[in-house]
Amino acid sequence: MRKLRLVAQHEYLKQVKKKSFLLTVFGMPLFLIALLTIIILVTVMDLDKRPLGYVDQAGVIIHPGLVALPDSATRVPLRAYPDEERAQAALAAQEIQAYYLLPAAYLSSQQVALYYWDEKPDSMVTDEFANFLRANLIAAQPDVVRDRLTEGIKLSVHSADGQRESSNDNPLAVSAPYFTGLLLFFSISITGGYLLQAVVDEKENRTMEILITSLSPGELIGGKTVGLTCVALTQLFAWGLPVLIGIPVAMHFIPTMAAMQVPWDFLLIIACYFPPTFILTAGLMVAIGATVPEVQQGQQIASLVNLLFIVPTFFLTLVFKQPDAPLLVGLTLFPTTSLITLLMRWGVTVIPWWQLLLSWLLVSASAIGSIWMAARIFRLGMLQYGQRLTLKRIVAGLRAPASAGGKDA
Repeated sequence: MRKLRLVAQHEYLKQVKKKSFLLTVFGMPLFLIALLTIIILVTVMDLDKRPLGYVDQAGVIIHPGLVALPDSATRVPLRAYPDEERAQAALAAQEIQAYYLLPAAYLSSQQVALYYWDEKPDSMVTDEFANFLRANLIAAQPDVVRDRLTEGIKLSVHSADGQRESSNDNPLAVSAPYFTGLLLFFSISITGGYLLQAVVDEKENRTMEILITSLSPGELIGGKTVGLTCVALTQLFAWGLPVLIGIPVAMHFIPTMAAMQVPWDFLLIIACYFPPTFILTAGLMVAIGATVPEVQQGQQIASLVNLLFIVPTFFLTLVFKQPDAPLLVGLTLFPTTSLITLLMRWGVTVIPWWQLLLSWLLVSASAIGSIWMAARIFRLGMLQYGQRLTLKRIVAGLRAPASAGGKDA
């Protein structure tokens, strides 16, 4: 166990000190922070805070101080003018950014005119006036009716089985699991690539021959897997922290995000499925690295293996139309596709408990099997160094007793 811990510690420190890792881990969060900052600055600084005027010839605005939406973040002052001439003069003097004209026949025609000088007011400003006008029109209605009309339409999307719901107030309920699945896949593939490169490089520079004299293949592969699992978790933490901080900040400055709620119910699924899925990937990458003579060839094979993890994304349309289709259930149970399929289905349906349990057992068993297989193939590659490992030799090596050439762990 001590040797395994030392290998894990060495692998972790070696990877996190690489410039490529630092660029990948910190480059993306910095890019997202910069992008979010630019969006907020553009949203806040470009908003014209000058008053918005109106001329009410129809006599429908009977409560000038009425606030339609108390939580509105725009808060552009509204200024009433007795006639259009004064409003036009204020607009020409740049005292207001625009003004609305409600003609005498407004109640029958429902037509209003908007006058501005150079640029049309921001949509948030015009929406605020629309809410202000709506609040005046329904001021005489009962409280229940007034509140319902003020809130407007709330669109709810129900899953095919009717057990899961997503509303326009919380679109992240459907989209967040999907994009989280892709993020986890990128993290797994990138970190798994580090392991593939490490194994092949150490074979090429003969470092592996020195290591194997004091470590068993099981300890060596297990230590590398644990170390790179910690690397992947570090990468996810570095990517996730800016998101967790940035979403509340964005909600404060961007009104359309204020009502969003992060769907936390799938975090347990991630916590349960990410470790075995990553270990499964690590085992496959070690097995590939042990059978190829150079990194480039290993990367070509690894790119094909990575396709096994993203197959569910090809069936995105089916996920929304029929999330409980037999094909998707099969992909949920298949070890390499289980994580992304689960996350894609999680936002649109309720997955039966037996599928969750069976899927987790299968991916966990596959993870253990992949590490065992990787250790055996790695040992076989070291015993036959310089020789090409054919599929026949690999199968024979996996079927041979562990005591045939030394123990694996």
